[in-house]
Amino acid sequence: MDMEKNTTGTPQKQLRRTHDGRMLAGVCSGAAQYLGVDANVIRLGLAVFTLFGGAGLALYVIAWVLIPEEGAAKSIAEDLFKKASDSPTVQDAVQKSKDALNKNRTNA
Repeated sequence: MDMEKNTTGTPQKQLRRTHDGRMLAGVCSGAAQYLGVDANVIRLGLAVFTLFGGAGLALYVIAWVLIPEEGAAKSIAEDLFKKASDSPTVQDAVQKSKDALNKNRTNA
């Protein structure tokens, strides 16, 4: 299914890291635009989560990696997975892990 196609004729809402209103990576401004709220509300929420347990910083970094930037087709995570799947070193490591796991299963 192609997420870019829209057959209804109405603009399709997409969660993207924006360039406008960006302070660091555009996560808060993109989420605010998607949700229809002020970016400072999102920033305040992340600050509260950061102060009470540090989860806000982790959420921001995860969102930065998973949410594609405005104008980009893929997120950082998608690019990394694609590069890793094409790498012979990674493929070899995955195959060795599978072989070791299968060997342990058959010996048990």
